[in-house]
Amino acid sequence: MEIFSEKIEIEGAGEPVQPVAFTWRGKEFHIQKIIRIWQDWGFPPGSPKRKTWKLRRHRTYFQVLTREGRVFEIYLDRKGPDLEWILYRELDK
Repeated sequence: MEIFSEKIEIEGAGEPVQPVAFTWRGKEFHIQKIIRIWQDWGFPPGSPKRKTWKLRRHRTYFQVLTREGRVFEIYLDRKGPDLEWILYRELDK
């Protein structure tokens, strides 16, 4: 497993939006299958003892299989006014 945590651009479809392709480091990856989807509303490490909803993560994770046979975890981060798509990691082949 290799962790990247880098911003990516996605091509999405549907409502809510689900990724169908993404561009990372200048290369386009087409998603063959979404293996799994889950939410992360946890608190990041180092959060104060008194926690509020504003401190929570607001992420939707997607484990995806690309046409090339690679498996990645990407997520939509809804933490601020701008939505960001992040390629979190590539799972072992």
